[in-house]
Amino acid sequence: MSKERDRPPPSTEIPPQASELDLHPSGCWTSGLEVPRLQKSTDATAGDRLAIGQMLSGRYRIERELGEGGMGVVYLVSDQQVVGESFAVKVLKEALDPQALQLLREEVRQTRKLSHPNIVDVHSVNVDGKKLYVLMEHLDGKTLNTLLDEEFGRGMPFSHAWPIIEDVGTALGYAHDHNVIHSDLKPANVLLTSSGKTKLLDFGIARVSRGPLLHKRSGSRALTPAYASCEMLRGQEADRRDDIYSFACVIYEMLSGDRPFGELSALEARDAGTRVPPLGALSRTQNEALARALAFDRASRTTSVEQLLAGLGTDKAPGGRQHAVLGPAIIAALAVLGSAYLALDKLWISKRSVVVQPVASDAQQAPVSLSSIAVLPFVDMSEKKDQDYFTDGLTEEMINLLGEVPDLRVPARTSSFYFKGKSEDIATIAQKLHVAHVLEGSVRKVGKRLRITAQLIRADTGYHLWSQAYDRDDTDIFAVQDDIAKAVVTALQLKLASGAQETGSRGTKNTEAYNRYLLGRQLLRRDNLENFRHAVEVFKQAIALDPNYAAAYAGLGVAERSVADLTGDTAGIERAEHNVDKALSLAPEDASGYAARSRLRAVYLWDWSGAQADIEKALSLDPRNSDVQHQYARLLADLDRLPEAIAAQKKATDLDPLSSVAWEALGFYYIGIGDFAAADAALDRAIDIEPTSVLALSDLGMARLLQGEGEEAREAFRKIDLEAIRLMGIAMAEHTLGHAKESQQALEELIAKHAQEAAYQIAQACAWRGEKDRAFEWLERAYQQRDGGLSEIRYDPMLRSLRADPRFNALLRKLKLPALAAGQVSHA
Repeated sequence: MSKERDRPPPSTEIPPQASELDLHPSGCWTSGLEVPRLQKSTDATAGDRLAIGQMLSGRYRIERELGEGGMGVVYLVSDQQVVGESFAVKVLKEALDPQALQLLREEVRQTRKLSHPNIVDVHSVNVDGKKLYVLMEHLDGKTLNTLLDEEFGRGMPFSHAWPIIEDVGTALGYAHDHNVIHSDLKPANVLLTSSGKTKLLDFGIARVSRGPLLHKRSGSRALTPAYASCEMLRGQEADRRDDIYSFACVIYEMLSGDRPFGELSALEARDAGTRVPPLGALSRTQNEALARALAFDRASRTTSVEQLLAGLGTDKAPGGRQHAVLGPAIIAALAVLGSAYLALDKLWISKRSVVVQPVASDAQQAPVSLSSIAVLPFVDMSEKKDQDYFTDGLTEEMINLLGEVPDLRVPARTSSFYFKGKSEDIATIAQKLHVAHVLEGSVRKVGKRLRITAQLIRADTGYHLWSQAYDRDDTDIFAVQDDIAKAVVTALQLKLASGAQETGSRGTKNTEAYNRYLLGRQLLRRDNLENFRHAVEVFKQAIALDPNYAAAYAGLGVAERSVADLTGDTAGIERAEHNVDKALSLAPEDASGYAARSRLRAVYLWDWSGAQADIEKALSLDPRNSDVQHQYARLLADLDRLPEAIAAQKKATDLDPLSSVAWEALGFYYIGIGDFAAADAALDRAIDIEPTSVLALSDLGMARLLQGEGEEAREAFRKIDLEAIRLMGIAMAEHTLGHAKESQQALEELIAKHAQEAAYQIAQACAWRGEKDRAFEWLERAYQQRDGGLSEIRYDPMLRSLRADPRFNALLRKLKLPALAAGQVSHA
C-alpha cells in the first residue's frame, strides 16, 4: 500500500441543488440608496428611467444610474455650469401635492443646517417638469446594507462594528440636538466611504418633531417596516426614541447578521410576545442596553443615543478607527470589467480580520514580498449548502490562474484550505502563509444562477483593495474566474502572463463536464476505496460529456491508480497509465499532468528513467508548483538520494507551508538519514497542522522505534485511524517492548484483514520483528500486487535488517533499482 503522500485532505458530500431564484446585480456604492437583497426591484419600469446624457433643469447631466431605493432612483450627475463638479440626485417616483412638496423643502432646509462630518450634505429640492429630485453630495463607498450582504449574513465582530456604531450614533445625536428626526434609519442609509468615513444618509426625507413629511398616499414609503418602531407603524408623530429603536435594530443586525425579531415587524413581534435573543458577542450589560433600546413601548425605551452608546461601550471601549474603516485610499483606480464598476477600496475589515495590525515577520523568514497572495477557500452560501465541491473547485482554479502570473507568489491549495472552516484573522493567516495579500469570497448557486463575490485584502492594514460581485449563469463560470484573476492582478499592479496555458479544470466549455470533474476531485480526497470507485465513474461521466477533457482523463488515471493500490488490481495500473497518457496528449504543457505520470511510473511501473524525464519536464514548466517539487523530492528519495530529496522537499514546504503532507515527507526523509532532531521538528509541524495525520503519526512512531523508545512509539501508533497502519505499528512497538503475544496478535489481525492492500506494511512488521524469511515472502507478494509501498524500499529504515541479505539486492533489480553497494547497507 502506497503512503499516498500527495493525497489532499477529505471533504464533504454533495446534496442536491436548490431551486431557482432571482439574483440582483451588486451595487458598488450609492448615495442614499437601498439595493434590495436578492430580489430585483419592480417599483419602476424601464420607461421611468432617465437616459444617459439627459439634462435636469438644464444644468445637471445624467452620467449613470447608481441604483434604486423605495422612494426613488439615484443617478450620478455632472454640473454643466461648474467644471468638474458632480452630485448624486434622487429622482422621486411619486409626485407630491403642493403641501407635501413644501414640507419636503422644509425638511431639506432643516437638514442643510446639520453641518456634521458624519452626515451627507443635502443641497436642495428641485422640480423639472413632472420630475422632483433631491440634489445631494456624491460619495465613493458602500452602504452598510451591501457590506452585510457581502459578509454572508455572519455579522461583524464588535471591534469592527463599534467605530461605525459610534459614528452613526454621533451623527444621530447631533441631529436630535437640532430637532431633526431621521425616521428611516436602516443599513441602506449608512454609507462607509472609501476615504474612511461613516456617513448617515437620507435626512432629506426625515421629519422634524412638529409635523409629518408626506401625505398619506406616500406615507408608507417614508419608513422601512423592518426597522420601524410600533409607534411609527401606527402612524404616530415621530419621536427621537423611534430613531433609537431603528438604530438598535441596525446595531443588532451588524453584530449578528440577523434582525432582532427576524422577519416580524415590531407590532407583530410585540403581539407574539417575542423577546430579543441575546447576542453571544456581547456581555450581559451590553445585551441589556440593546434590549432597552428595542423596547416596544416608547415609555420603556432608551431616551437618548448617548445612553445607548454608553451602555454598549461599558465592557468594550472603542478600539480606534484604525480597527474598522479605511484611512486614506492606498490604491488608485482599478480595472473596469465589462459593465461592472469596481470600487476603489473595500470599506471595512473582513470578518476574519479580528485584529488589524502589521504582520510580524518570522525571524527565520525573508521579508514578505508585496507580490504575494493567498486564495482562501470560497464560502458556499447556497441555501442548502450543497455547493461545497463547486466552491472548492473555484478556489483551486483561482490558485491555478494566479499562480501563472510571473513573480507572484501564491501558496498552494493545501495551505490555503488549511483555513477552511476556521476563524483565523487575516493578519494571522497572512503571517502563517508569508503573504502580503489575501483573496476571499463566496458562491451562492441557485439552479443555473450564480452569485460570486470576491474581495482582495491587504494583510498588514486590513484594507480592502478591491471587491466585486458577479451575477451570472453557471455557463459563464470560466469567464468569471478569468475576470476575478484579472481584477486581482490589476489591483496588485502586475501583468498577466502572456500566452498562459489553461490549467487544472480548464480546457472544457461544457459546464456539466466541469461539475462532474469537480465532484470527482472531491471524491478523491476521501481516502477510501468506495469513494475512489465512485470517482472513477464520475470522471468517466465527465469524459462522456467532453471526450477531449484532459483534466478528466488525468483524474480518471489517479482514481484508477488509487483503486488498484487498495485492491491489487494490476490491470487498473495499466488503465491508469493509459488515461494519464491521454491527458498529456490533450494538454502537453500541463506540469501537474507530468508530475502525476512521474509518480505513476515510479511507484507502480518502476519506470525510473521515464519518471525522471516527466518530473524534469514538470519542473521546467512550473518550478513554483509545490506538488511538482514534492513529487521530485519523492523520486529522489526513492532513488536513495536523500540529501537532494530533503532540499527539494524544503522547497515544497516553502511553497505550501501549511501542508501536513509536505512536512511529513520532509520528516520521513530526515529519519532516512538518521537526523531525528530535524525529523521531530518537521513531524511536529505536520501534526500541529493535522493532528490526525496517519502518515505523520506513523513516521513519529517509527522514529521512536529506531531510537528504542517503545512506549512512545506505541502511543503514536495507537492514535492512527487507518487500521492497517495502526496494526503494523502496534505489532512493531509491542515487539520492541518485549510483548511477544501482543505483537503476534496485532500482526495476525493485520494479515487477516489487510493482506490484499497492505503486503508491504506486513513485510515491514516482519522485518522489524526479525522474521527475515517471512518479510521477503511478503515483499514478493507486494511485488506481485504492484504495491506502491515498494517504491520506498531502497531507503526505508524499517527494512535495514534485510539489506545485507542477497535477496534484498535481487528484489531491487526486479524493481529496476540500482543494487546496494557493500557500504550502503545502512544510513547510520
